[in-house]
Amino acid sequence: MKLKPVKPDRFYNEDQLRIGMKIETEHTNDKRIAKHIAKNHLDEFPTYYTELLKMEKKLEKKAKK
Repeated sequence: MKLKPVKPDRFYNEDQLRIGMKIETEHTNDKRIAKHIAKNHLDEFPTYYTELLKMEKKLEKKAKK
């Protein structure tokens, strides 16, 4: 699978990229693809994964009610 070019790792927040790769491996076992997906999300919204985790916690609280 050929992936469109993304910026080098140094252009991304290290924590966001690490969290993103971990989350994206839920969808693929290929670490290269997981990193690429994470970078695409971070290009659109630099704190994508922090916000995603906040939203998931909020939904979990709501589901417990």
